[in-house]
Amino acid sequence: MRFLTGLGAEPADPEDIYALLAPGRPVYTLKPRVPLLPEMPAMEAAAAIIRSCLRVARQNEPGIISDLDTEFLHDYRISLRRVRSVLSLFKGVFAADETLRLKRAFSGLMAVTGRLRDLDVCLLDRQRFYAQVPDTLHPGLDSLFAVSEGERTQQHQRLALHLAGARYKWQIAALQAEFAEGTVLGAGAKAEQPALDFAKALIWKRYRKVCRLAAAITPETPDDQVHALRISCKKLRYLMELFAPLFDNAELKTVLKPLKKLQNTLGRFNDCSVQQAALLDFAASPAATRSIALSAGALIGALHQNQLAARAVVEAKAEAFNSRETQARIRTLFHG
Repeated sequence: MRFLTGLGAEPADPEDIYALLAPGRPVYTLKPRVPLLPEMPAMEAAAAIIRSCLRVARQNEPGIISDLDTEFLHDYRISLRRVRSVLSLFKGVFAADETLRLKRAFSGLMAVTGRLRDLDVCLLDRQRFYAQVPDTLHPGLDSLFAVSEGERTQQHQRLALHLAGARYKWQIAALQAEFAEGTVLGAGAKAEQPALDFAKALIWKRYRKVCRLAAAITPETPDDQVHALRISCKKLRYLMELFAPLFDNAELKTVLKPLKKLQNTLGRFNDCSVQQAALLDFAASPAATRSIALSAGALIGALHQNQLAARAVVEAKAEAFNSRETQARIRTLFHG
């Protein structure tokens, strides 16, 4: 990059590259910038964010159905998860009964995608799994992955039929209509609060909770408390990213950087935990041969060591995020 810049080249805009590669097609981004304004009512801001997330989710439907790449399902799930975060975290914006109804509707949309995503994650980690067990146990992994691929084919067919079906199309279109511009949903007590004030209060409160959890992390902290920190970090990051248009971009990126590092470490810790549990279940299932069970056992041992390694650096990452410099920046941004 430096060499090319020295020769006079200028960094390319990703949108320009996309336009050249796919002329006439709308530019795709997982996190489009939502036009939020500081004095905009909180409910209007929430509806705009949800409207944008639903649009992104729907853009991924053809890729999921065609099974072009696992990232289509991944982005679809992230978009719906962001919607659920708005409904869960923006307390008091929508009426309580509306919030409960919408949370149930979006949970239903997510539920049908879960197993396929779990299988995708497992199969994407295939080469890393092979590298963590002796060559003599690779045949067992071959069998394990063959079974997983067969189930993945079935799960994909099921999801593709669901997304192409009339019931799903009606349901997702109806949800989009509920958040269309000019549509009025049942309002909560904070519906008219200015978006910037609402955002600052939410982010500051969530940040304080993350700090409390992070400060309590020691080598002896139980795993469930580490998982609680991971979930709270995820919610804080969602809030910061959802409200990003209301804040200085450079300052926000500086604050998000240590948060992402902490979240990545916590994510690795959680992934190892989830994968061990899945392998234990599979090894105990009727589909597991002796060869599969032996390979799964060895892999569980390797994943346990990976989990311990991630666990060992959680405290250091938590301290980095909770540094005086980060505290000062967050206070200025969200509590000044």
